[in-house]
Amino acid sequence: MFAKGQTIIQLMEQFAPKHFAIEDDKIGLQVGTLNKEVKKVMFTLDVLENVVDEAIEHQVDLIISHHAVIFRPLKNLRTDLPQGRLYDKLLKNDIAVYVAHTNLDSVKGGVNDVLAERLELQEVELLESFNSLELSEKAYGIGRIGKLKEVMLLQDFALFVKQQFQLDGVRIVGDLKRSVKKVAIVGGDGNSFVSKAAFRGADVLVTGDIYYHVAHDAMAQNLAIIDAGHNIEKYVLDHVKAYVEEEFKKRKYQLNYWLQK
Repeated sequence: MFAKGQTIIQLMEQFAPKHFAIEDDKIGLQVGTLNKEVKKVMFTLDVLENVVDEAIEHQVDLIISHHAVIFRPLKNLRTDLPQGRLYDKLLKNDIAVYVAHTNLDSVKGGVNDVLAERLELQEVELLESFNSLELSEKAYGIGRIGKLKEVMLLQDFALFVKQQFQLDGVRIVGDLKRSVKKVAIVGGDGNSFVSKAAFRGADVLVTGDIYYHVAHDAMAQNLAIIDAGHNIEKYVLDHVKAYVEEEFKKRKYQLNYWLQK
């Protein structure tokens, strides 16, 4: 027996509750309806036109995306323009799009925990807590901070980051010969967490999308940065898929999965 879309999203929101999201974040159902039977769900980082084409090819009924497909208010819905064409394809093929963004970043077992695990960090804590239960199992917040197993030179740590996230390259801010031990990590755009990472005593911040002048701010605070790009957040998709798959097995529902990479 296949489940309705609402059932899948209820399970998603048990894992990554909506109230864990930063205020005004673009999350939840953005396109289509959940009031339908879902036979196949796709997990993706972004909903781009090639992703929608892939969803159509594989007969996907529901896309669960980390990033919003509607990020800015729509001024029109013209199907002769790229964005309008994308929405047109979704609607014509009855593909719903649900977004879990900063709620998935914040939750225990979400984006930032997955990234911290890939870097083999120890004694991991929240970088910035969103509630007053920082040491509780119920705590949630953006970013993580922890320690490497042993001290490394920044240049060696950068190579380790490349290896763990299977990257062609990274951008580095700081003295390549400096030692690093305490590491902060923020999936996605970490510009607003530079001062927080420095205040918490991090030697290096691993994140993405660092601006030129923010890099200068980090240097002034003696914080090294490794900009590994926004795309490293994709490693959470396997974990989300595994969670949904396990929950559906418990409930004896059928569901097919497509992991977009």
